Amino acid sequence: MRILEKVNGKFMKLAFQKATEYLATHVDELNALNVFPVPDGDTGSNMLATMKEGCKYLDQLDKDKHELSAVMEAIRNGTLMGARGNSGVILSQIFRGFAMYCEKKKTLQPKDILKMFSTARNIAYKAVMRPVEGTMLTILRRIDERLDEVDQVGTVLEVLDWINKVAEETVKETPKLLPVLKEAGVVDAGAKGLYYILQGFRSVAMGEEKVNLEVVTSVNGEVSVELPIEELKYQYCTEVMVKGENDFHAEKVGELRLFLENIGDSAVVVHDGAVLKTHVHTNSPGIVIEEILKYGEILKVKVDNMKLQHEHLVEQIVEQPKRYGFVAVSPGHGISEVLRNLGVDQIVRGGQTMNPSTADLKFAIDRVKAEIIFLFPNNPNIILAAKQAAENTKDKQVIIIPTQTVQECISAMMSFDPNEEPDKLQEKFVQAANYIISLCITRAVRDAKHNGTKIKKGEYMVMRGKKLVSHGQSLKQAMIRALTALDLRGREIVTIFTGQDAIDTEIDMIKEALEKAVDQVQIDIHEGGQPHYPYLLMIE
Repeated sequence: MRILEKVNGKFMKLAFQKATEYLATHVDELNALNVFPVPDGDTGSNMLATMKEGCKYLDQLDKDKHELSAVMEAIRNGTLMGARGNSGVILSQIFRGFAMYCEKKKTLQPKDILKMFSTARNIAYKAVMRPVEGTMLTILRRIDERLDEVDQVGTVLEVLDWINKVAEETVKETPKLLPVLKEAGVVDAGAKGLYYILQGFRSVAMGEEKVNLEVVTSVNGEVSVELPIEELKYQYCTEVMVKGENDFHAEKVGELRLFLENIGDSAVVVHDGAVLKTHVHTNSPGIVIEEILKYGEILKVKVDNMKLQHEHLVEQIVEQPKRYGFVAVSPGHGISEVLRNLGVDQIVRGGQTMNPSTADLKFAIDRVKAEIIFLFPNNPNIILAAKQAAENTKDKQVIIIPTQTVQECISAMMSFDPNEEPDKLQEKFVQAANYIISLCITRAVRDAKHNGTKIKKGEYMVMRGKKLVSHGQSLKQAMIRALTALDLRGREIVTIFTGQDAIDTEIDMIKEALEKAVDQVQIDIHEGGQPHYPYLLMIE
């Protein structure tokens, strides 16, 4: 085994790529380490997407430019623009700290590696408004605070051995530091992800030099972002409803969904017994209708020419810059349409399991021709990336409205007054977002324990933001418990956004529960098209 007494840019490039490979092989494990048993574990995917963007920037370096500072700057910029979710943003700040320490260095000795972690600790903690212990931040703090244990700094491998040891110990301790982890019976996913990254660095110090580029460049962890209007790929929004002779089996539904995905995008197939509802953006609506006829009798057909809408939007954008512009994150095609109708200029596709990156958000911001842009992240895991996108926008003012759900964004946009000053408008948006009650309904993907309550796999869960309001074996049971627990005085309008897995009988069940809980309630139903959460409710 070779003995490394110092490392250069070539080593750091290889180590970063190897760390990405190590992380990629454990991404599913990290995604499963979710406190809530909801189908939205994405910490591993977010960290991997962040690392992969760093690898792309490294690949763009000239072959003769592998100095340490150039390599670290590429990693810094790549992870910054690729950062997805809170875990990805914090990870990008760690590499920012590494790069800052390396700015004037040609090589790193073992003691420099330790000091590099100290710098990373300072930078990463400052990036988070309220740092939480029991996360990857704690690994940095523990390494920094225990530097006196390394009395005689030896080789690079010895230092990385010690760093990995501290990281592993800290990961095991995270449930003691964060009660929700202990109750859920898991360690922190971000902390364990950082541990795997550090293992990758250590492996290169041990002599591993081959990187599995197929793993590093795989599509795992990518997010779907809506196309800019100038790049409209499919012309017709096609919706077809058919009724079959018998109930549709999941296998048949899956075959139809695969067909639609191959002929266009934004494909959605929802079935309720013998009725199939489909939606797809395609250039061949006739072929879609012909295929769906094989499944039964057509009840309804709707085809919209999106090119006409597209050209109208292009004309609007080219005509004139405006004072206010809006960017919002949307989890589904139907919700995107609602947001556009309310005046949102650019939609970034994202939400649970598909957090957009800093670059995605900045790209959308750059496309809006306005002096002041309001950015709605619509998910707590996107807010840090939104802040990074805003900080890296120099030619216009970006104001972030820290919306936790897309329902809050819709409420805020409904209150828009173009005659208000920016500070008053910001205040108005926040008030409107806070006024509504946002409920998200899904089903538990595993057995879990939360706040002393046992949740069984398959149970319905009603969430209000990050808070579990109720759960139950039946949707009716969960809804009654949720509505009983909420203060609904003065509320009279409820909007239900149906997701990809919505079922008509369940929608009726939700309506029945609302009619019993709210006097003279007005219920509106819109197709949202969002995954993972069949029903999103906005109670006004």
